[in-house]
Amino acid sequence: MDLDKLTQLELRVERLVEQNQRMKKAKAKAETRLQERDAQCKSLNDRIQRYERERVALRERLNRIIGQFENLNLS
Repeated sequence: MDLDKLTQLELRVERLVEQNQRMKKAKAKAETRLQERDAQCKSLNDRIQRYERERVALRERLNRIIGQFENLNLS
């Protein structure tokens, strides 16, 4: 094998190894971002559920208050 061709092959392999390392780092970074987004999504969903429970409780309280006014017979 020609020495020049061997040098070119060695450079190609080095570039491929470097590219592979960059891709692994990018993948790890993307996975970290995904985990952060998943955590944010779960947090937001938990807040939505809490707000929904609070809304239901408020509606029940308001209905009881309205019922008390209706029972006053103000007419």
